[in-house]
Amino acid sequence: MDWISTPDSSNITQFAYDRERQVLTVEFHGGRVYDYFDVPESVFEEMQDAPSKGKYLAYQIKGSYRYARV
Repeated sequence: MDWISTPDSSNITQFAYDRERQVLTVEFHGGRVYDYFDVPESVFEEMQDAPSKGKYLAYQIKGSYRYARV
């Protein structure tokens, strides 16, 4: 699982995706880390391409997928 750094984001430090488990892991500024479960690879790819990773997370992932703080 390779981390993708998001230096331009005011909310997210980095994120990564586990293809086998379909888990998106997001690290926020301040050090909080969350796993989002059953996220299709296509959603991860869309997040990679999104101009704002934080907005994409807020509108496309939060509220749509189960999550847990790591």
